Amino acid sequence: MDHGGERQVQGPPASGAPSVRASVLAVAGGLVALGLAVHHLWSAVLSLLIGGAVYYLLAPLVSLLQRWRVPRIASTFLLAGLLGAGVAAAAGYLGPRVYSEFSSLVSQLPHHLAQLEQWLVEESGVLGEGADERVQGAIDEMLQRSGGVAMDLAHRMLGVAMAASGSASSVLFGLITGFYLLLSGHEVARGIPRWIPPAHRERWVRFGRASSRVLAAYVRARVIASLFVGVSYWIAFALLGLHQALLLAVVGGLLNFIPVVGPLLAAIPALIVAAFQGIELVLGVALVMLAAQQVESLVIGPLLEGRSVRLPPVAIVLVVAAGAAVAGIPGMLLATPTAGLARTALDIFYREAWREPAG
Repeated sequence: MDHGGERQVQGPPASGAPSVRASVLAVAGGLVALGLAVHHLWSAVLSLLIGGAVYYLLAPLVSLLQRWRVPRIASTFLLAGLLGAGVAAAAGYLGPRVYSEFSSLVSQLPHHLAQLEQWLVEESGVLGEGADERVQGAIDEMLQRSGGVAMDLAHRMLGVAMAASGSASSVLFGLITGFYLLLSGHEVARGIPRWIPPAHRERWVRFGRASSRVLAAYVRARVIASLFVGVSYWIAFALLGLHQALLLAVVGGLLNFIPVVGPLLAAIPALIVAAFQGIELVLGVALVMLAAQQVESLVIGPLLEGRSVRLPPVAIVLVVAAGAAVAGIPGMLLATPTAGLARTALDIFYREAWREPAG
């Protein structure tokens, strides 16, 4: 009787609420730590992001070569060499051209503003005789500052170039990290569960595997979609005769890493530059960008990403805005995958507890 009563009091093992609460708190602590790291240690976080992206992009190819009986170390060196050569070639080709187009845009800015002033005077009637004096004064002051605006953009361009050179070490460390992950990441993944207490191990192993699938799908989809968007913009803009086509295509491809919000931000400079060349070009650029985004959202995203993040567009906009408020552009880049990982954690550590028998 005593033994039976004791068993009845003990109930199921400790896989219920206390374990779930501890796991949820651990995940929440990890999210807070990630936010602090992004805010204060962005260079280190950037290296880890680049390393993870390299791993998730090349790991399937390494596995494929292994199935063809190519040793893992040989396939890793081969793919790393091809990636390094590709990055160097792209940087050597795009860097000087993008810089030249940006300098051209800055130098043409006073001319564009003069065109705007002429249009305001001759066609719109906002300036000139009979115009509101306050509006006319405000617009005149803005146009007179065109030289200062151009110089400010030049200084910003120099600052961006210096920041890019300063982050070169982070990029290099990221590539090295990705190389070592390809070599031994599978061994690290097998060894980590040994450090997790047995009572929690099963949940954390499933969380790790699910998180890896989410990140892999997200990274591959974002990289391939951004390459598609950048290349398609470049070809279409060049065919349309848009000035600074390469610069605007690179901006569009980079901003496409930010879901939903990024393409809208990329459209602003492209449409402004097109506006100085005619309304027909504005319509052409808008159609090109809309078509490319439709291909990405209806074809590339579903094929590569599927339901890995599983967030509606409204939720993505909100988490991207929150990421921007917390850590600026880095926060915007990390907001969506972080939200996907948080949802995965809730599914495994919280929602599954609903289906567990009560203790």
